[in-house]
Parts: sequence; C-alpha cells; structure tokens
Amino acid sequence: MELIYRIKKPEAIQRFLKESNVPFKIIEVKDGKHQIFVNQALKSLKDTVKKGEHLHVFINDEELDSKIRPERMTLDIAYEDDYVIIVNKPADQQIMVTKAHPTGTLANGLQGYYKDHGIKSEIHFVNRLDKESSGLIMLAKNRFIKYLLSGKSETDIVREYHAIIDGILDVKKNCIELPIGRVENSIKREVQLQGEECSTTYQVVKEFKRFSLVKVLSETGRTHQVRVHFSHFSFPIVGDELYNKNRYTINQMLLFSSLIRFVHPILDQEINVELELPEAFKKFMKENGA
Repeated sequence: MELIYRIKKPEAIQRFLKESNVPFKIIEVKDGKHQIFVNQALKSLKDTVKKGEHLHVFINDEELDSKIRPERMTLDIAYEDDYVIIVNKPADQQIMVTKAHPTGTLANGLQGYYKDHGIKSEIHFVNRLDKESSGLIMLAKNRFIKYLLSGKSETDIVREYHAIIDGILDVKKNCIELPIGRVENSIKREVQLQGEECSTTYQVVKEFKRFSLVKVLSETGRTHQVRVHFSHFSFPIVGDELYNKNRYTINQMLLFSSLIRFVHPILDQEINVELELPEAFKKFMKENGA
C-alpha cells in the first residue's frame, strides 16, 4: 500500500513519520532501503521534506484471509478510496464469517470484491452492525489504517443511526447513560450496574400513531446498545425480535446506520457519508399514517 502525505511544514522524514504514527518496521525495504519517495526520488529517513511536497511511503501489503471464502455478490458501496471502503449493508446479513455462517456474509462479499479488484488486504471492520441492522459499515484496507482510525475518539468518528421505536417519548431529546452487560447464557444484553459504560444520545424526528422516528448518536458502540437502551424504557425498536415482543407487518428491524463522518487519517480531510432512509422505513411510516 502507498501512503501519500501532503507536507504542511519543512521537516525531517523520520520525525514526520513518528508524528504520523507510522512504524518504521511496516515500511517496505528493497535492497536495504526504505521505500520512501519525494517527487519520484528515493529518500532516506534522515532526509527532509519541504512544505507542499508529497511524501510517498510504501508499506507492506497483506494477504487475503484464507479462512474467508470469496464470493461475488452485489455490494452497495457508498464511499471508497485507496485506504477505506464504506458499504451499505442490507438487513439480516451477518458481517463476519463464523462456524454457523461460513458463507453469505458481508466479509465473503468483500473478500470477493478485494480479489477481483486486486486489493491486498485482510478484512478490517472499523465499526460493526448487528445482523438485523442495516446501513453503513466502514472498513480499513490495511491493519495500519485500522490502527489509525481506531485511535480516534468518538468525536473524531461520528456514527449516526435512525430507528423507528414503538411508543411516543415524553422527552424528545436526551442522552441515555446506562451500563450494559450480557445476560448469562444468552446472546441478549441488558442494563446492569456492573456492565460497560455507554451513552446513547437521541432526538425525535417525527411521531406518527404510536411510533417515533428517532435520530441516534451512539457514542460508545457497545453490542446491542441502542436496542437495549430503548427497550429498557419500554420503547423497543420496531421489528426487533430479540427485545420487542410486539409483531408487525414488516419483517425486519428498523435500525439503520445512516451516517459516518470522520477526518481521514491519510488524506487529512473530513469525509462525510450519509444515506437517506431505506424503503422499509418509508413504507412502514406511510402504512402508519406518517
């Protein structure tokens, strides 16, 4: 993989790489020389770069994961560059291969896409979604890029969701701060005093019949966090068969990852990817008088 940095100030290459958290050990070495270039000229760590120049650093590529079978499937790619890819995942699709789901997962489809397009990387999810959820998932095309993104704070990578919940909230805008833990011998989670701390900020967008469309900011991204926080107050997400006992005409959970916004660790610019509500949301709202 080639990392391309635009230099903002005169600096020694070695110092710049340290400040950019690039370990020297991941840089390609040929004939005993690190593969670092400025204006197509090979440079050493001791050389300097000027403001406005572009520094090209080649890091070691990865092999495709042999445990993931590549499959050709239609991927809804919302954003892609040389370093990251953001995919719109459909509802009811597993994201990662397991013993129970060795095929048909998003990882299988991405592995096939990587193979067909010569992308030399393992599958590195930056964020994850439950099988039942739909929407935006970001992946890094190298372990180093994932490391850079994982080191960012919750304010550096913003993830917004939309959900339709069963009920009308008295408080239209709030932050739920309750710890969540796993229910013993179950895949379910629940609010527990000894659980992991997490915060869910929401704002009501629209109310119709007995339902509410809410925009949600999940600051901590725990497993089932949004689902558990709303169901804890008896406002479960429509179609959530795990936490909602009510049944509906729709056959999917109405929780959607609608926005990812982040400062790109290599391009050093804000990337904003946002999708409109899926047809399943629009259909349910229309059927219920919204």
